[in-house]
Amino acid sequence: MDAFFSSVQECASHVTMFFVALILISATAVAARWPGSVEYPSSGQNSFDITKFGAVGDGRKDNAKEFKSAWTAACGAGSKNATIVVPSGTFLVSSIEFEGPCKSSRVMFMISGKIVAPPKEAWKEKSRDVWLRFHEINGLVVSGNGKGTIDGQGETWWKKASDDNSRPTALQFSHCNNLQLRGLNHANSQKNHISINGCRGADISGLSITAPEDSPNTDGIDISSSTNIYVRSSVIATGDDCIAINSGSSAINITGIKCGPGHGISIGSLGKNGHTDQVQGITVAHCSFRRSENGARIKTWQGGSGFAKNIVFSDIEFDRVENPVLIDQFYCPHKTCPVKPSAVKISDVRYTGLRGTTNNKEGNAINFNCSKTVPCTGIVLENIKIQLASNGGGLAKASCNNAQVSGSNGLTCREKDFVI
Repeated sequence: MDAFFSSVQECASHVTMFFVALILISATAVAARWPGSVEYPSSGQNSFDITKFGAVGDGRKDNAKEFKSAWTAACGAGSKNATIVVPSGTFLVSSIEFEGPCKSSRVMFMISGKIVAPPKEAWKEKSRDVWLRFHEINGLVVSGNGKGTIDGQGETWWKKASDDNSRPTALQFSHCNNLQLRGLNHANSQKNHISINGCRGADISGLSITAPEDSPNTDGIDISSSTNIYVRSSVIATGDDCIAINSGSSAINITGIKCGPGHGISIGSLGKNGHTDQVQGITVAHCSFRRSENGARIKTWQGGSGFAKNIVFSDIEFDRVENPVLIDQFYCPHKTCPVKPSAVKISDVRYTGLRGTTNNKEGNAINFNCSKTVPCTGIVLENIKIQLASNGGGLAKASCNNAQVSGSNGLTCREKDFVI
């Protein structure tokens, strides 16, 4: 009888071990399939620590050569996942380009330390217009886990706004498909902080982007010629647009962005120098603007052509914003611009669930300044409640010129102001 119970116990033990193994295998398979899941190897042949290639995090040594060596090793590893590790420390890096395609199906760039640019006086690559560039890399993951920082030391470049053309973009992703960028702190870019150009599929989240309010052209994120881009849950406070969406972009989803100070979230500028530009399928939702110059803005130059259409701004909150809602087909940052009849066509734009306050001196929360020859059409206002931040409060006004506007409360707009 004892032998019988012993056999039963041994059998039960094997069965338990079998099911535990099955559960572990199943969990691993689920994790591999789960959208956005990423493996984070800390050691081993697929992990490439930049310090193992000679990088020194003392803030003085230029580590561009060591970063490039680590990238070459990871990109050519030929494994499923390869990880470049930037540990704690301050790593000075001069202008560098990380190029693909890679043999590894996924390359991860894990930043726990701080990457800093050389100051202007030490900038060697006078012809380079980008500091850190990732080009033609599929499945790239760049993560800071909330700790990593990229600092452009832009304060050494900002003395003259006229030097704009000589200042580099801090971080650019060019023709990178299925990109993931998250958990990074970006500070004081020389010009715009992040550029997304020619990319197909990107998930950008958990970023903190900061620069002084008076820093020139320090856009947070610029998107151009890209599609299926998702930007979410980030804080952007700079001297220019928090996010700018430029020509060739479609299926752009922006949600949960805290913007301000800065120039708001802008579509454009479009049509500069007579160009034909096209933007469509843009959604901006669940965002807030605090003390920014603009909020939801569409801006185009005179003389251009093309279109900006199928755009939605929803569930937006404004706090003392100068121009909460703005369509400007006469965008001109210069003193004078010649009047031209052609314009980028703006149509099918919906504003819904907009609320908060404005400090606009004329009391206008909404300004639609459209072309007489190419008017704005299909503009819809729903559930709008924007009040004056001063002068006793009260509802703000909307000013409209050459725009076809309708709303749930029967608002229409032709050639004169109307009150919300």
